[in-house]
Amino acid sequence: MNNPFGLLMAMRRFYFVVLLFPLSLATLSAQQQDAMRLKLAQSFEQAGDWERAASLYESLYQADPTNYVYFDGLRRSYTNLKQYDKSIQLIEQRLRLQPFDPTLTAALGGLHYQKGDEPTADSVWGVVLRSDPKNANLYRLIASQMIELRLYDKAISTYVKARTATGNERLFAEDLAGLYGALQQYEASTREYVKILNTNPQQLSFIQSRLASFTIRGEATAVAQLVVQEEVQRSPENSALRTLLAWLMMERKDFEGAYQEYRLLDRANNMNGTEIFNFAQRVFQEQAYFVAAKAYKEVVEKYKGQPRVLQARFGFARSIEELSAAADTLLKPTESQTVPASETRPSYGGAIALYEKLVTEYSKSDIASQSLVRIGIIKRERFADLDGALRAFEEARKLGANIVSAAEATFNMAEILLMQNQLPRAKEEVKAILLRAPDQFRDRAHFAFAELNYFQGELDSALARLDLLTKNVGTDLANDALQLQYFILENKTAAPAALAEFSRAELLTRQKKFSEALGRFQELVKKYPTALLVDDAVMKIGELQAHIGRTPEALASYRSVANDMPTSIFRDRAQMKIGELYEQKLRDKPKAIEAYEQLLAKHPNSLHAEEARKRIRLLRGDAI
Repeated sequence: MNNPFGLLMAMRRFYFVVLLFPLSLATLSAQQQDAMRLKLAQSFEQAGDWERAASLYESLYQADPTNYVYFDGLRRSYTNLKQYDKSIQLIEQRLRLQPFDPTLTAALGGLHYQKGDEPTADSVWGVVLRSDPKNANLYRLIASQMIELRLYDKAISTYVKARTATGNERLFAEDLAGLYGALQQYEASTREYVKILNTNPQQLSFIQSRLASFTIRGEATAVAQLVVQEEVQRSPENSALRTLLAWLMMERKDFEGAYQEYRLLDRANNMNGTEIFNFAQRVFQEQAYFVAAKAYKEVVEKYKGQPRVLQARFGFARSIEELSAAADTLLKPTESQTVPASETRPSYGGAIALYEKLVTEYSKSDIASQSLVRIGIIKRERFADLDGALRAFEEARKLGANIVSAAEATFNMAEILLMQNQLPRAKEEVKAILLRAPDQFRDRAHFAFAELNYFQGELDSALARLDLLTKNVGTDLANDALQLQYFILENKTAAPAALAEFSRAELLTRQKKFSEALGRFQELVKKYPTALLVDDAVMKIGELQAHIGRTPEALASYRSVANDMPTSIFRDRAQMKIGELYEQKLRDKPKAIEAYEQLLAKHPNSLHAEEARKRIRLLRGDAI
């Protein structure tokens, strides 16, 4: 038992029963006495006291050797006490009463193996199988014994013999697939899953879930893909196989290959672009924006009049917007790709033009509202055109085509007003969300309101709002609320002036006044060197320095936290940031590896440890 106190209390109860046991037996009938002995034996067994359990089971078995419950309890006791000879003798006695019992004989073989006599074990198991060579259940029985003893290779061999004996090559496919997978024999495992799929295409989701258990290994996914590709070549009309192949390609981030498979599936199943659209939606989430754009564009151009075309046009515009922000990290554009270069130019003109066309053609639709929101975001984030962004968000809200889109527009309006330092007006917009928006936006609105309270120095009001959110722990928003709540409570009394300075500097950061915010944080550190929030401020300084391209200064800031602030909770995070700067900004692999290794050495239990290990493997070229 894992609970020592529970075990102690259980044993006390058993010993109390043992003391009273002789007195109780005197007043009971023989049948009642046996029932009490059995209960006590089972109690000792549950407590792991196998010696006392064996003693009681022995007395019961001697009184009634035909009782299977007594026999089985005694067998378990002997086996757990490693008294294999006694357990073997017990089963042999039972077999005289029940000759040719395959379950008992299989167990007998297992006991010989546990005793260390493997040849006898194999011989006994062979007797069971030869008794009825075409009986699949006998093979399952023996294989189960072998699996229980971790004899996986023997179990596989037994299942394969069953196929030969019965002439059924698909027998035990699921069992074999699992065993091959456990032994990392990925090709054999995949072939078994393919057999299952060929027999029952409805098992596709199950097979994907099982393959996912080992496709986290790159080499396993590659092997599985090759096996399925071979099968698809043999049976090109098998949609289930092709769907599995496309899924494996997605798992390997081979989005271009998956795209071609989904195109074939769409055409073969007369889906009128639905398969391609669904693929585009998934691959967009994977940030493979060139492939997503191609898929959306195909739906728009080839399946005019279909229900998904409008959403595909919006998806295409979103993909072009993302391609304007940065080159696709998963699939670089080539001359052979069909997305016009003019639509991805850094000016975002192509994306805005696509959104504006949707607004013009579908002026009363939710797509128009969503398009206006995206235009507003581009103007705010990319052009710093706050007035133009605010107009776009206001227009999106006026459409009122969808309450969700209207709420999203209002949140963005509040953010613009915050950036313009119009905090009271921003509050009014957030209040409007609390009054009219669906419940799904309520927590987000409370958090936005709490932030505005915080920026204005209304700390009690901020804490009251945050308290509403921290009751539902586990969500990202609740975690953010907890962090802000703790930060305010920790510094509200200890250093109120420093906290006020910190909140003003954070507001400047949100308003994208980075140089001004950096100066404020630096002044705060000089002015309040003993405040609890100094390490928070230095972390903010490092982030701002990195953001505006002052990488050496950012490294120095993070090092001061990692090395010179022994009580800071941000030491591991600062060390992680050092590694990221060397890796991503300075392109210095040796220094990045060294930084990540320092994190692992100094903070082995850090939340960043697993990511650091992953980065080290990637930088060394170990990861596949």
